[in-house]
Amino acid sequence: MNRIKALWKASPRRVLGAACAVSVAGAAVVGSGANFTSVSANPGNSFTTGTLTHSNSKANAAILTATGIKPGDAASTGTVDIANTGGLAATFTLKKTTVTNSDSGNPLASKLVVKIDDCGTPEAGAGVCTSPTELYNGTISAMSDRSLGSFAASAAHRYKFSVTFPNGTAAVDNPYQGASASAEYQWEAAQ
Repeated sequence: MNRIKALWKASPRRVLGAACAVSVAGAAVVGSGANFTSVSANPGNSFTTGTLTHSNSKANAAILTATGIKPGDAASTGTVDIANTGGLAATFTLKKTTVTNSDSGNPLASKLVVKIDDCGTPEAGAGVCTSPTELYNGTISAMSDRSLGSFAASAAHRYKFSVTFPNGTAAVDNPYQGASASAEYQWEAAQ
């Protein structure tokens, strides 16, 4: 104790500084005694996938047929409505999957011309197509896959198919008498 008194007399500031340092260190070890906390939660987070489906107004049926056609005929037209019935936007493609000809030497599908138009949003009335945009105009055999673009969920388009038998000379056209051809088309939707 005498030593503390001697230190106090020599340097009171030093003694107070040392005492404060010991007090602060003790408070840090013991803590302040306050126990405030705050908590929040976000329960029930759930996740589901979207759907990718479409409808075809003529599913599993022909879009058009033509019988008894001859050179120069604009023989037949038909329409089909394709709609995105899923909950996701989708990119649509039209594909010609198979072509058959009754005469491989004179394949009618290589002579007949098909024109495919995008009529936009289906209008009231079967087959109505007032503002078409051409997607393809060439022989049935030569058609490759056609990109139809992106359809938002619930969007629909009407497509018009027209088939013609172009005029040629008798020598060119005569071999096609009694010939037949068929084509199958497929509509695909992909994310």
